[in-house]
Parts: sequence; C-alpha cells; structure tokens
Amino acid sequence: MGFLAERLRSQTSDLADLLTRRIRELTNRENLLPCIRQYRGFNPEASFLEPGEYAAVGIDGSMDYDELLEMLLFYVCATGFRCSFTVDREIRFHLNEIERDQRLAASASVPLWTEDLFQVADDESMEQDLGRSAERIPFALMTMAELYLALKAVDDETVRLIFLDRPLSGTFAPLSRDLRFFLSRGKSPLLGVETSYGPVTLLDFKLVSVLGSGNDWVSKRPQYLPYLAVQTLLKAKSLSHKELYKRLGISEKEGKRLLKKLKRMHKDSGGRLFVDDPLKEDAPLTLQENVKYYWPRVKEVAFSIAERVFSSSEHPLMVDKGETWLTVIDLNTINAVLIRILKEKAQERGVLVVGIAKDTSASEFLRAVIPYAKVKGLIPPDERLPNLKHDRAFLTILSSTNPSLFKAPWRTIGYDSCFTTLIQGDGDVPLRAARRAVSLERQFVRGYFQLREFESDGAVRSPTFLYDRFYNPEVDERFVVEITVRERGRKVKIYPYWEGAEENPLDSFILCLLSKCDNPEIIEAIGHNQLLYIADKAVKNEIKMMKGLLRGVADLELGSLSRKQKIFTIARRFRDIRRETEGAREKAALEEI
Repeated sequence: MGFLAERLRSQTSDLADLLTRRIRELTNRENLLPCIRQYRGFNPEASFLEPGEYAAVGIDGSMDYDELLEMLLFYVCATGFRCSFTVDREIRFHLNEIERDQRLAASASVPLWTEDLFQVADDESMEQDLGRSAERIPFALMTMAELYLALKAVDDETVRLIFLDRPLSGTFAPLSRDLRFFLSRGKSPLLGVETSYGPVTLLDFKLVSVLGSGNDWVSKRPQYLPYLAVQTLLKAKSLSHKELYKRLGISEKEGKRLLKKLKRMHKDSGGRLFVDDPLKEDAPLTLQENVKYYWPRVKEVAFSIAERVFSSSEHPLMVDKGETWLTVIDLNTINAVLIRILKEKAQERGVLVVGIAKDTSASEFLRAVIPYAKVKGLIPPDERLPNLKHDRAFLTILSSTNPSLFKAPWRTIGYDSCFTTLIQGDGDVPLRAARRAVSLERQFVRGYFQLREFESDGAVRSPTFLYDRFYNPEVDERFVVEITVRERGRKVKIYPYWEGAEENPLDSFILCLLSKCDNPEIIEAIGHNQLLYIADKAVKNEIKMMKGLLRGVADLELGSLSRKQKIFTIARRFRDIRRETEGAREKAALEEI
C-alpha cells in the first residue's frame, strides 16, 4: 500500500508540473487580444431595444427516472422565471423582483414496461446498456419541454429576451442527426397525420430538414443544391431549366446533375414534388400546389405532439394501444422542428434568444477559430499555443494568467456554428472538415464569455461559459466571409459568419445583458445567469416532489394488477423478491433467538 501511495504522489506531481508549464506558456499573450472583445459599457445608440421596460425569461428543465417492478417511470419538468428590465441610458435588471411565470410550466410522467424500452429508445447499440437507453427518453422529453416553453414565452408581447440553459447549436446538431435517421428510415407514426393542410408526408420533413420555414439561407454545396432549387421554385412557382440554372448561378453541366437529384427526390416522394418529370426538357419545372404547405403541416404536427406529451391524459408515446410507439428518433425530429419554429417566431417578434452552456467540452475555438484567425492576420501566424484540447480551460487559464490584459467582462469574437465541424487545414486550404462534411453555415453564432473578476485579486475569475444565438441576417450578413475548405476529399466554398476584426454590436449588446444578469452575492452564481440559476433550483426540487408522489401512485396500481392477474413473479424483479424473502427469513431467525 505504501508503494502505491508513493507512486501516486509521484504521478500527481508530474501532472502538476505539466499544468504549471501550460499555465506559464499562456502568460504575456497580448497577441491573442484581437480575438477578445472587452465590455466597454452600454451605448444607448447601439441598443437593439428602444427605451422602455421589457421582460426577460430564463427557462430550464430537469429529468429523472425510477425502476419500479418491471416498469420504468420517467419524470420530466421545465419551468420559466421572469423579471423586468429597463432600457434607457443604462440597462437595469430588477433581479430582486424575479418571479415564477405560472404560464411557463411543463411536466410529464411517462410509464414504460422495460421490455418496450429498447423499441422506444430506438438505438440497437444500447440494448446491453439499460441506463443509457433509459436516459435517452427523458432527455428527449426534457428538450421538448424547454423548447415548448420558449415558444410560449416568445408569444408574450412583453418578453424580448429569453435565456435557455442549453446551447442552441449544441442542441440542434444531435437533433438534426436524428432527423436524418428519421428520413432514412421512412416509417413513423408521425407520417400520415392529418392536419389543416392535408396529411403530413416524408417529403415535408425532408424539406424542413434544410429549408426550415423556407426563408433561411441555403448553401449551393452539392448536398444542399436540390433544396435551394426547391426554395427558388417555391418563390418563382415555375421556371425553365435554363432559368433555374441562371437563378442558382450554376453551369449547365452542374444543372444536369442537379436535375438527376431532383428526379430522385421526386421519385422518393412518391411523385408528390413536381407536376411533370423534372428531366423532361420541354416542360417547365413546376412544383405541385401542395408542396408550398410543407411548413404549416409540419408545424401543426409538432405542436400537436408537444400538446399530447404535456397536456393530454393519454399515454404520450403509445400509439394504436401499444402496437406502435413514438420513439426517441420521432421525439427528436419534433424537437428539431420546434427549434426552427422558435427561430422563425423570435425573428418575427424581435425577441433575442440566448443559449448558455456551463460545462461544455467543446474545442472548436482552439482547433478551428484560432487557426483561421492566423490565416486572416488577426493574430500572428507564428503564435504558438499550449497542448490544450479544451476551449473553456484554455480561455479560463488565459484570462487568469493575463489579468491586466483580459479585463472582465469579456467575450471572444463570434463565429459560425459550422466551425464546430472544422479543423485546421493542410497545405492549400485553411480549414477542412473534421469528419466527412461541414455542417450548414449561417444557422447559429457562438462565442465564449466571462463576467467577473475579484476586486481583491483580478486573477481570480468566475467560470468561462459558452453562449450562442440564432444567425440574424439583418445584422450578421456583413460579417459573412468566403472560405475554401476541404470536404469529402474535394475543395468547396463555404460562406459562414465570422466577426473578425470588426465588432458586431449585437454580440456586444448580448455581453452587456449577460453582465447585468448574474448575482455576485451567491458564490455558485457568480458569473452565471440569475434567472437560470433560480430556474435550475426550482426544477430539481419539483422533480424530487414528483418522484415522491407519483412513484406511490404507480406502485399502488401495479400492486393491484399483480394480485388480480396472479403475476407476482413477473411484475416484480427477482432481486427485489429475493431481498424481501431473505430479510423476512433473517428477521424470523432473530426472533427465535
């Protein structure tokens, strides 16, 4: 034992020396300052809100589950807290008047037999891991609850600022992956659901996966070009082949390849996309009349599922009396739609939605943002960095070791969420895809921020967090750059958001809002958001109350069923029966002594 202790001491000392070297390497890094924007006070002329009083809302959710006999019982809840804030010569948040918004509450308790778990979790790779499979279900429901409440908050005319305790881009990426699984499978209880605009189809979800509401920017990269063509035809109604090529800015050779893809899309949709065969040269390209209602149909289905989960007394996942289930893939497909609806409604009403991630392990700032900053001349190309792979750790150490340079509050330059799928390039391209493909650009803008430094010691800082927001073309379009990257083994051009040397007033406005919303009087809330901090405490307490109450209700119902149907050993786990039997035997033995 003494040998192990001595070896552990030596190994720990080696790690401490490694950290010390890395910290030393990050001192006197003035060359990195161009990647940082420091808070210089509120400028009323650069405000994105007119003078007046508004409401801010913080939304958070929580989840848990119980194993009860041979049943799993999932608990999910989300809530919203609000406070007013005033915009004038200064911005003032009335944090002493924070209150729970009774209209912003969503909860669900979902029972499920263990034998149905893997069908609902919908991930064959997890069949040997009960815990991981079980967590997928409440996590999807919790995501839905938070997005559902955010949509409710957007409809409130007084609300102009919404904080979510999750990154928007970090949430959307895995949801998009599940939406692709949904499309490749082609079967779901969601398909064929009747709406006010007719039954929803797989084609509707396919169009939503890229076009959203139809007003978003779409790339001309090969995988997105067919969707850009459909978006163009939705606005023009009918075009000849050459007119379409001209509007898309592509050659006739590229156009012929495009037509083949459109032909395949038309065929896969069961002939629902075009009036005539798109390869028919003498016929114009005309979409069927029903195609233009793809977005209202999908929106209506998304809202109906959310209402079913949080407002209906029927089992939220059971379809056809248990013959079919809504799976995690289905739920996350709906969640992907809800994020797109949130973007549409927030931009219509001028509501600023900010997602915050506290414990992110993202690394794109080190592996893509700084390398591109070197290419653009923002920082010297020979600037070396320590061997760190964690953005949050890097930025926290950097600010602590250079307290006179990095004065809090500060934020990093904003960058496109597609940088999360990029890494430093090799040779003739500045960046390349981290895996096979680069995600669609101009959807979200990301950045890091730090709000507090101690007055007595400026090197002691609050944590560094990540924030993101929806890309806003009205403000952000002038920050779009062209980058040649390597994707799928070939060079392509992407057009992402990149703040660079010029400051974006919208992100500086967000830093101002964030700096006014933390509570320095509570140590664990320093540098965090007070609305989200309180919402987090509330939902965790509510989950504990739900477990205490609802477990007893389910236990009573199952106990009655097992006695009536005489299925004691089926309805109860073997280890529970054995533990009770052994306990009764031990108790009887003690009584005989």
